Amino acid sequence: MNRVSTLPDFSRLEVAMDQWSAPFWQAGGEHRLVMPRCTACATFRWPPGPFCPTCRAKAVAWVPPGAARIHSFTILAQPGADKDAPPQWRMPTLVEFADAPGVRLVSVLIDAPCDAVAIGDPVEIVWQPAANALVPVFRLRG
Repeated sequence: MNRVSTLPDFSRLEVAMDQWSAPFWQAGGEHRLVMPRCTACATFRWPPGPFCPTCRAKAVAWVPPGAARIHSFTILAQPGADKDAPPQWRMPTLVEFADAPGVRLVSVLIDAPCDAVAIGDPVEIVWQPAANALVPVFRLRG
């Protein structure tokens, strides 16, 4: 059976944004991934919020988090459009970053053979359109 992870339909997804997450979504609109890092103690804050969880400072710098790898994943079968259609395979994935200790981003892995994915595999970002933003999804690198 050809089991390859597919892209969910994000076309109607309304991404919730607030003053703390807006820089993430604005950078995504430019196909750039950035994460908030405290300017006082260098702790990455994810999800973004008003205060650093380590030192309680407010100021952040939005910086690239480095190379991405799979921290965890699962494989889900989505029923086909009708009873005779084959299922589509989804891979919800938790991604971690080399330069942002403790930061993990929930996303999906696309275009990957389900039997060839492993924890620790390097991945690259692919930006997909939603109703009001570009959302980050990942595919195996190389």
